[in-house]
Amino acid sequence: MPEFDDPVLADIRAAAEAAEHLPLSFSLEDVLAEGSTRRLRRRPWAHRFGVVLVAAAILVVFFVPLPHLSLFKRLVSSPNPSPATSGSRTLPIGTRLAELKASDTVSGDSFGSAVAIAGKIAVVGAFDHDDDDAGRAYVFTKTAAGWEQTAELKGSDTVAGDNFGVAVGISGTTIVVGASSHDSTSAGRAYVFTKTASGWKQVAELSSPGTSLAHISVAISGTTIVVGWNYPNSPVSGPAQPGVAYVYTKTATGWRRTAVLRGPNTTSFGYSVAVSGSTVVVGAISAPPTDPVGRAYVYTKTATGWRQSAVLNSPDTANAFSFGFSTAISGSTALVGSDGTGSVYVFTKTPTGWRNVAGLQGSDTVTGDGFGSTLAISGTTAVVGASESADDSGRAYFFNKTAKGWRQVAGLKGKVGGGYFGFSVAISGTTAIVGSVPTSGAVSPHVGLPVSPGRAYLYRA
Repeated sequence: MPEFDDPVLADIRAAAEAAEHLPLSFSLEDVLAEGSTRRLRRRPWAHRFGVVLVAAAILVVFFVPLPHLSLFKRLVSSPNPSPATSGSRTLPIGTRLAELKASDTVSGDSFGSAVAIAGKIAVVGAFDHDDDDAGRAYVFTKTAAGWEQTAELKGSDTVAGDNFGVAVGISGTTIVVGASSHDSTSAGRAYVFTKTASGWKQVAELSSPGTSLAHISVAISGTTIVVGWNYPNSPVSGPAQPGVAYVYTKTATGWRRTAVLRGPNTTSFGYSVAVSGSTVVVGAISAPPTDPVGRAYVYTKTATGWRQSAVLNSPDTANAFSFGFSTAISGSTALVGSDGTGSVYVFTKTPTGWRNVAGLQGSDTVTGDGFGSTLAISGTTAVVGASESADDSGRAYFFNKTAKGWRQVAGLKGKVGGGYFGFSVAISGTTAIVGSVPTSGAVSPHVGLPVSPGRAYLYRA
């Protein structure tokens, strides 16, 4: 039952609402706002009513029975409302909702290196679990008591060196987890899990097309999974191995590969992937000398299969080499980022094709912050990580689409000395998750391994 359904409090509210229609110097929201810091707007002709209002308020409070006094005081003066006591009021964007940590991670597990969220379920990867690189993925569920760990996932054949959890994705009650190496001899696997009455069950193992170590990226939307395989260090011997993205569709008999997406003959195609409904975006960072600039390729599902419908290029040619390092899509809006060398670019689908409509930058970012190396979007809200900002303590920035364009609405700071806050980001509706993979500070997250367990944080977006 809502708190104001109480008859006594209803009387209080009615009295306040009646008073609100008088030419007074503050409104009902000013009286009932939890922690409001708005300055009272005085009107020249209002001071004569001030004494009357104060006296009326005192009389009302005196007639509140004692059992309701504490509730009334909390409604009027609570400076830090929690989600449980905020009622119908909206928490400010950037409010921390929860801190997630795994039940058995230790220093060096890289917990938080990959995150995903869908509604009340979040997934966090720890690709270096137990310091043997076998890896794990942890599932957290929002309950009446808060966010709690409800599962620990690993592949049915995961062994040391697999890096299970290096990439994660979720849609509804289906989770996909990438493992960049399988048995330390091949280019890895992607594992699909479904929530059942008895817990999370592995329902598919998706194989790599290659036989050498690869970078893997995963994305899922409804009944479609996209897995990107690319070989940035190829060739070790022999010809370079071009990257590829596979599309899998859930059928009555399980998950089946339904398309093979290929771009230019470059090893980096598939470095990042994103999917929303019937649209897929695949990033391909530069691969000199054959392809010195990065790009993002858009594919659309048609009656005859998946077809390339657009090529997205960086408007900033000076920093185009890592364009495509990160991709995200929600409906008709796509984001493409680089490895922190410039802006994150927003593209919108129009009747005449995809158009660049904005470039996002953090309010205090500089070159080398890693801004845009991780990003996510849900509807008209985007979150962008800058894990190397502020001496590697990290940042995360929230942006909203407004009538005047995209605007930054919040900037979150990592713990000083903690390291690499924003290493991974994801968003679902009005809830965002940011991974933090602390390190000693001796290495970059792109060239070395973090050395601490890590955390993931949930925020109001």
